[in-house]
Amino acid sequence: MATDERKPGSAVRCLTSVADVRRSTAGWDALPSRSGPVGGSAWVRAWLEVYGSRHTLAVGVAGAPDAPDAVLPLVRRRGRPWTAEMLGVRQLLEPTDARGSDPAALAALVEDVVRRGQPVRLKRLPDDSPLLPHLRALPVRRAAVLDRAVAGTPAIALSERWREPEHHFSKRRRGDFRTALRRAEGLGEVEFSVEQPAPGEVDALFEEITVVEAAGWKTAAGTSLVARPDQREFFRRFCTLAAEQDATRFAFLRIDGRPVAVQLAVEAHGRYSLFKIGFDEQFARCSPGNLLMLHTVRWAAERGLETFEFLGTEEPWTSLWTDVSRSCREVHVYPTAWRSVPAAAVVAGEMARRSGTRALTRLRERGAP
Repeated sequence: MATDERKPGSAVRCLTSVADVRRSTAGWDALPSRSGPVGGSAWVRAWLEVYGSRHTLAVGVAGAPDAPDAVLPLVRRRGRPWTAEMLGVRQLLEPTDARGSDPAALAALVEDVVRRGQPVRLKRLPDDSPLLPHLRALPVRRAAVLDRAVAGTPAIALSERWREPEHHFSKRRRGDFRTALRRAEGLGEVEFSVEQPAPGEVDALFEEITVVEAAGWKTAAGTSLVARPDQREFFRRFCTLAAEQDATRFAFLRIDGRPVAVQLAVEAHGRYSLFKIGFDEQFARCSPGNLLMLHTVRWAAERGLETFEFLGTEEPWTSLWTDVSRSCREVHVYPTAWRSVPAAAVVAGEMARRSGTRALTRLRERGAP
């Protein structure tokens, strides 16, 4: 006779109200997650305030909502209600994992996904997510699972040697750093700082960051916070809420008191997680962004942090700092309920166009309708 091997308290509840999810997030930060602060309490609460009204919540919580064993924060867009997706990934594009590591609790969350009978899209799931083995182990008769590799996120594994980051570069590159610093010093007094603001100090410093970011190439590309009001408000709220946990970090390079390069980051879970960078192009000859990066990598290593996370995706400029990338997967789950069939056919076609015939082959092998 089959028995329920889940530990007591791993029953899954689906939270659908903003108030219930907000209350539950108080217990989320204690749960391990491959995505660090992304998907933590400050992140989710800020998302709820800025984007929540446009979505239907379907947050799976294994265990007691105020002290969960694991969490799978799913939402549905009002315009496409037939597919659930990970909270925040569509708007903010950062890899997001479930929270928690208890196998029984994670298995219960996956079982709940299948029971609901609704397709789920996990757009940037960390490749080492403890959720992934449970998804891949779903029986063919119950669900079809498609997954493929997508862009990862660069990171530096910090060590004692990164306390002197120049040693990780070639002689020529070290010379470039020295030249850049001399040029900056020729323009005025150079000051590096990593601010750890209290909640009431966030707004003024955040405004400085948005002004500097807007003075660079991102405004022309339409990707600056000034050009994206929703993202701007999200990060302002996120930084304020993270500051309540003493986690917000604003880094500056100033010349004669004027900020010319900036970073918006969070320090949590042994990571320096870098969300936004910017520099004033009027000062491009002194490479202010690289000089500030050199300072913050050193600062993070001196604090004994484990990793420096660039987040986003691999870019040409990140290859200067690291060749290590945290791999990600895009995973689609189609329970064999009838309402999954149309969505499975559409996505299989999209993935086949992107990846040749591999996606369709995988779908057929798993016995999709």
